[in-house]
Amino acid sequence: MRLRIVITTALFFLVLAATVLAQPAGPGNGKRVAFVVGNSAYQGRLGELRNPVNDATDIAARLEQLGFEVILATDLSLRAFRASLLSFATAIEGAETSLFFYAGHGVQVNDENHLIPVDARIDRDRNLSDETITVNRIVGLMNQFTETSIVLLDACRDNPLTSDIPIGGQVDGFGRGLARVRADGGSYIAFATAPGNVAYDGEGRNSPFTTALLNHISTPNIDIRLMMADVRRDVFAATQQRQLPWENNSLIGRFFFDENSALQRLDSNARSEVEAWQAIANSNQREDYSAFLQAFPDGNFASVASLKIGALEQAEERASAAQSAFVLARATNTEDQWNNFLETFPEGILADIAREELQDLQDDLERNRMTLEEIHWRSIEPSRSAPDFQMFLSLYPNGEFSDLAEQRLEATLRAEEIVGALTDGASPEEVSDVRLEREIKRKVTQIPVQFIQYGLNALGHQVTDISGVLDAPTRRAVRNYQATIGATQSGRLTPQQIVDLLLSAAALGDSHALTATGIMLTSGQGLRKNEEMARQWLDRAADQGNGLAMANLGILYRDGLGGERDLSKARSLLTVAVTLGVEGAEPVLRSLGN
Repeated sequence: MRLRIVITTALFFLVLAATVLAQPAGPGNGKRVAFVVGNSAYQGRLGELRNPVNDATDIAARLEQLGFEVILATDLSLRAFRASLLSFATAIEGAETSLFFYAGHGVQVNDENHLIPVDARIDRDRNLSDETITVNRIVGLMNQFTETSIVLLDACRDNPLTSDIPIGGQVDGFGRGLARVRADGGSYIAFATAPGNVAYDGEGRNSPFTTALLNHISTPNIDIRLMMADVRRDVFAATQQRQLPWENNSLIGRFFFDENSALQRLDSNARSEVEAWQAIANSNQREDYSAFLQAFPDGNFASVASLKIGALEQAEERASAAQSAFVLARATNTEDQWNNFLETFPEGILADIAREELQDLQDDLERNRMTLEEIHWRSIEPSRSAPDFQMFLSLYPNGEFSDLAEQRLEATLRAEEIVGALTDGASPEEVSDVRLEREIKRKVTQIPVQFIQYGLNALGHQVTDISGVLDAPTRRAVRNYQATIGATQSGRLTPQQIVDLLLSAAALGDSHALTATGIMLTSGQGLRKNEEMARQWLDRAADQGNGLAMANLGILYRDGLGGERDLSKARSLLTVAVTLGVEGAEPVLRSLGN
């Protein structure tokens, strides 16, 4: 719950005008990507499991044989699980089919399924969202990017958390086995056993469910639903009718793990030449036309099939050349190389990707030309508060903008003297300006305490528990910080001290302080509102993998705040934020549509 306080508060600054853009997913390219996880080495009361690592390893090898690009991960900690999920999210973008296989411990709480990392600290009194990965998060990610999503969960093994709960019952929201999962269009979800029941780990190398999968998954030209019927039969028999796999299906059309198009489409004993031709007339696969010519070498459509083969061969040669050029451009990653690629291959999906890569490179080059000192200076340049410039000079006494900072400091001090006296021609504009600056500083007290705790740590004043509460250890760290700046050691920061603390930590490159600074600039809390500079700070934090920065930066791109609107970049940032578990990011991502 602590993390939720930070994230919800930060996103509140930005998520005020969500716009739903319905964009249907485009067609896939035939690419199939699988994320295969096996967790056996559980710590503490959950106890080690015999087979999940074996199950995952064997399934991964079989999927590779079936043409899947496989990400295999075993004995994952929570941090490693999130990192592997991020790799999966990157890999499935543009794919046609995504598959997730999981073997290990899982638990349902309030009808939501949680997959348990090996280092999770799990009990019925703990908030599981801080310790686990939810199935819904993974399924939502797969549905976001691929037309077909296959989920295979061998995750219903019994565990001490729920062994005392009767089947179908719940205690404190916990239930035995896993709960039903709704399958959106294009999804197929299979559980090792029925909802609320327990699956068996098995005595051999693999669990009963994985054993049956391995026996049937490579059967050619069998739809997954028929294949799973065979799996269900085998598991039911192997467990003496104690375990019956369950599925939830909303597939559109059929799905084959091993599809032999020639055998499937061309059975000359059962079809006429016309029927066979109609079956492949719109195909873009050379092997379809080759198989047709083998079946009907002297048929009415033989010459057309030969022309089709020739055309497809030419297209493949050009595609191969484009792929080679693309690999070279990505390896060198220079503006000239990307421009040369686009001049030679201006059309197609690789051209679209190349344009994105070129734009990202140009953005990176522009961003890297601006140092943290310059970003800092541009962020406070509109300020009318002398402490902002005093703090800047303390951080960069001989910097590129030090002379300008000294001039602005002198000007603000003179203005404050005039306004303070309220005489000698103090204009209403000057008085209003100073009042505005005070109001901006006052609002910084609304920044969550977690950011202050992270800032204290970055400056060497350690707070061991990032609790979000101004507790005794945090006040002690605050007093230490106040001592270093020669301020009264009250244990509570003034608004100006909060700004100084966070900007000092940001100047050191701390990702949390960079994020906090971006939020201050976005919301006008502590610093004058400047969404263009907010992008710069959040971009630096996002480069370090800060999920909250990605979420907020994604919203700026979504709404066109501080620069051009870029829905593609917004979707990419928010997708990673969701993958990293940033609370509040998922509904914002959904607002972008598919």
